[in-house]
Amino acid sequence: MNKFLGLLIIGLLSVVACGCASARTYQVQVNGYTDSAAPLLTPGASLFVVEDSKAQNPLLEKEIKAKIDRLLVKHGYQVVPRDQAKYFLLFSYGMGTPNTVAVTAPTWGFGVGFGTGYCGPGVGWGTYWPGCGPLYTETQTIYDRWLRLHVVEAKPYRETGQQRSVWVGEARSAGSSSDLREVINSLLIAAFEQLGRNTGRALPIAIKENDPRFTEIERVH
Repeated sequence: MNKFLGLLIIGLLSVVACGCASARTYQVQVNGYTDSAAPLLTPGASLFVVEDSKAQNPLLEKEIKAKIDRLLVKHGYQVVPRDQAKYFLLFSYGMGTPNTVAVTAPTWGFGVGFGTGYCGPGVGWGTYWPGCGPLYTETQTIYDRWLRLHVVEAKPYRETGQQRSVWVGEARSAGSSSDLREVINSLLIAAFEQLGRNTGRALPIAIKENDPRFTEIERVH
């Protein structure tokens, strides 16, 4: 009997644990801006992605450029050398000042009780689900993460450095991870959903961490 009870408790705990292990979702806000007087950015156009030579981390800069190159190709654009591009794509990214917040959430749990009833001594067990059990409060540090993509006409930029904007995309998210190398992927994926479009307002985009696009963006050719 004791052996059976032990196995049952382990099984129930496993079910609860599996219920808590659902895929994380990145909540991203994306704004897209266009200039009605500028050329329309459409698939098939040729672009060159410009790295910032003054980037604090030139290796991270190179990684992000490679991801943007892959996303451009995936969305039907041509990635070409600097002197052949019709457009240049400039990018920047970073984190705002972290904020500390208190988060209250319901707990998952498992209980075992012992007592004496009509049939004599015995044991009882059960689980309680969010909303039915006690609450807990914890303090979390929340980081504001952002990405800006800026597409400009190549000819004036090449010749004079003048930035004639064609499209600007801004993606932003907030969360507990301060690893920009990790969270930049969700910002890029969300921003590219609106590439070339004027969104008119900030659009909420939810991306699950098991989205196959995360694997694609990390793929090394």
